[in-house]
Formats: sequence, structure tokens, C-alpha cells
Amino acid sequence: MKKIFFYLIIFVFANTNLFAQKILTGEKRLKAISAAPVVYLDDTIYSKAKPYCLMKQIKVNEYHPDCSIKNMRGEELIYIKWDTKSTLMGAYVLTFKKDGKGVKLSVTDEEKFPELIVNNDLFVNNDVPDDREKNFISNNGGGITNTTSTTESKPTTKSNSEIYVADKLITQDLMKIGEWKLVKSYYQDKVLWHETEWYKKDGTKVAQAKYKLDDADQAMVLTYSDNKTTQLSVAPSQSVKKIIATYLRENEYL
Repeated sequence: MKKIFFYLIIFVFANTNLFAQKILTGEKRLKAISAAPVVYLDDTIYSKAKPYCLMKQIKVNEYHPDCSIKNMRGEELIYIKWDTKSTLMGAYVLTFKKDGKGVKLSVTDEEKFPELIVNNDLFVNNDVPDDREKNFISNNGGGITNTTSTTESKPTTKSNSEIYVADKLITQDLMKIGEWKLVKSYYQDKVLWHETEWYKKDGTKVAQAKYKLDDADQAMVLTYSDNKTTQLSVAPSQSVKKIIATYLRENEYL
């Protein structure tokens, strides 16, 4: 009987400590959630200690995870993905799932996403209202249409955004607008020249261009649709391929 009583005392003592530990853990969690106006804990974003929305990091590469952002019902409304097509360094693109509109972010650290979402007050009653989306896109440099679509759409209005030429790819507003390729290299008067061809994103060849490989001060461009030859000036600090791509885009060859 004494032995049974002894074990009973041990059982009660152990469970009492366990219960106390759970309370302590809960207090620590509450303190952590209340430690700052915006807190990201266990895939939940808290605003002023209240659950605001859910955010799940998805490991897709070593340095820049994608982020799926959902309302408190678990419905995905926003997706943030690292993009390397538009710039050499890459950038995060935030896409609103409702209409596919997106925007390139200046933020490159995923740890800042919770503050970005809360400070722009994107979620209202488990939804992203149209006016909040519109303001967010406007405040972050303008939108990109249909970033979630696998079929790229031609912008309805002419974009004034910068053209990028990286490797063989030509991009604008994070979208592929064309490609180029080297056709041949040759020496003329002891100067090395490159002859290139330029294509729309669907593979249609639109132009041919040639220029000096080193210290190019001009480029000769022949456009096939109108059989027109144009001489483009190239400043010492400019990229000759970027000058050609910009000319073709601005004149609607690309």
C-alpha cells in the first residue's frame, strides 16, 4: 500500500510539472507574438498580436525561397517568386492570384515580407480588396500583367521600362520579348566584327545587325519587314546589344 501511494505521488508530481511547463511554453509564445507590431511565427503572420494571414516558405533554391501567402481560411491569395529573367541580380515578383497581376519588389530579403504585407494592409476580412491591390501595385512601380500565366501576353500599352539583354534573352517588365544569336564573326581591316540575328519571342526573325566586337561606336541594323537599314550610334559606356534591342522594341519590330 505504501508503495502504491509512493508511485501515485511521483505520478502527480510529474504531471504537475508537465502542466506547468505547458503553461510556461504558452506564455513564451504569447510574449513572442506580442514582442513587435509584426511577428512571423509558425507560418502565421501576426499584426499587433492577432493572426493576420498565413505565409509558407517554399524551398526552390539555396538562397531565395518562394512564399505562398494565404488568408486564415488557407486560401492562397498571393504568391512571391524569385525571378532571374529581368535583371542579372534577380528580383522578387509578387503576384495576386485573383487576376494574375503582379509587381517587381525592391525587397530582396524574404524576412521583410511579413512587414511588407501588414504595413500595406493587403488583407481585409480574409480577402485582398481591389483598391488595396491597385494601391500596392502603384506604390511599387507599376504592374506586370498575367505573371502567373504560362502564355505570355503582349502589353496593351507601350511600355517605357528598360530593356535587358542577358545571354541570348531579351526582356522587358520581367517578360521575354525576343532573342538574339551570333551568326558569324569575321575580321575586316584587322577589326573583329560580329554579325547577329534578332527574333521575336515566337521565333520570327525580324532583323540582322553587325557591329565591332571591341569599342563599338555604331551598329548597322537591317529590319526584314520593311527592308530598312539603320545606323545606330553607341556611346563608349553603352551596351551595343542593348542599343539594338531597344531600337527594335521602340519601333515595334519586337
